[in-house]
Amino acid sequence: MMTNKKPTNIFFITATILIAVATLVFGIYEYGRERSFRIDILHSRLQLNNYQILMGHGNPSIRVTIIDTLGNVLYDSEKCNVSTIENHLQRKEIQEALLQGSGYDIKRVSVTNGEKHFYSATRFGNRIIRSSVPYTAELTASLQHDYTFFYYTVGILGLLLVALYFRFQLIRSENEKQRLKRQLTENAAHELKTPAATIEGYLETLVTNPELTIAQQKTFIERCYQQSRRMSSLLTDMSTLTRLDQAEIQRPKNKIDLAAVFRQIEEETSAQFQEKKIELKLHIPDKIPLCGDASWLYSLFRNIFNNTLAYASGATYFLVDVKQANDRLIIKLSDNGIGVPEEHLPHIFERFYRVDKSRSRRLGGTGLGLAIAKNIAIQYGGAITATETPGGGLTIIVTLSQTN
Repeated sequence: MMTNKKPTNIFFITATILIAVATLVFGIYEYGRERSFRIDILHSRLQLNNYQILMGHGNPSIRVTIIDTLGNVLYDSEKCNVSTIENHLQRKEIQEALLQGSGYDIKRVSVTNGEKHFYSATRFGNRIIRSSVPYTAELTASLQHDYTFFYYTVGILGLLLVALYFRFQLIRSENEKQRLKRQLTENAAHELKTPAATIEGYLETLVTNPELTIAQQKTFIERCYQQSRRMSSLLTDMSTLTRLDQAEIQRPKNKIDLAAVFRQIEEETSAQFQEKKIELKLHIPDKIPLCGDASWLYSLFRNIFNNTLAYASGATYFLVDVKQANDRLIIKLSDNGIGVPEEHLPHIFERFYRVDKSRSRRLGGTGLGLAIAKNIAIQYGGAITATETPGGGLTIIVTLSQTN
């Protein structure tokens, strides 16, 4: 059995995580893109110097090395005796120049002077011209990343989170209604399986066993009828809840007398209360003016009466007490039966919630009566709660607004 839970920030949290991940991915991408962009600029400048060297002029402050395709150093602007310089064939920038026409390497320590350099090589036929610049503080600063975009991203993220928060606050109610509908459908399918399977079993027995006595056949048919009534009640209650969820009921402005509604329910249930030896007490005014629909209010309180008849084992009285506070009615419906364990009290108005599952089904309840009562109370600008009756039992408190 599924139970309703208090609305959570699951959607907000999920959206926040997704946005944070997206921001992180964007940041990593931008970091790499900007790094590549700055390196490409420096690489292009050194490539230009390589071309200028080929044309006979170049920047004299930039170290230049000329290497053949076998990696042998033919010329170096900082070292006259190139025969002592090791073969450069396996250098990264040389390998790339041989394969792609140009290449570079970052922060590699020069064997010649022991400093870190940025190398950029360009192949020209059977020669490779390589320019290099040391990693000075100025060069390091020029390659430093600009974190401005991170600040913008964080600002945008903050604005999005605020917008999402208010957005989810607005749609939380609608999402909760949709969740309840799905839950109602799932639970209803589960609840309908039992009577449907029972009816199928009895009918199969009747069809496959023609030798059954008339009495046995009658028993099976009566049981099928009981289960079909249970299914009918369940479908009716589901339809009522669906209408309530969709806010199809509109509170009329015409005046009704809630006292008359209670007296009607009293007349219809008095025999059942007497049978169970429960004294029904109505402590209500002669007139209780209220704006609304008598049929919906009848359904609200009839469901509570029915709940008492079904589950208030050991009760000797059921008391209905009505008080008025400002523009609100406070209706207390109390019994002194076995009551409901404290841990179940917050949940008894949830759909299909049963304190004792086997007993509820045995008594034919749909598990929706108190949920219907709660939804009607909410539609009428009120609320419904449950508490323990002093001395034992269950007290249901309904508050209703007397104004439109």
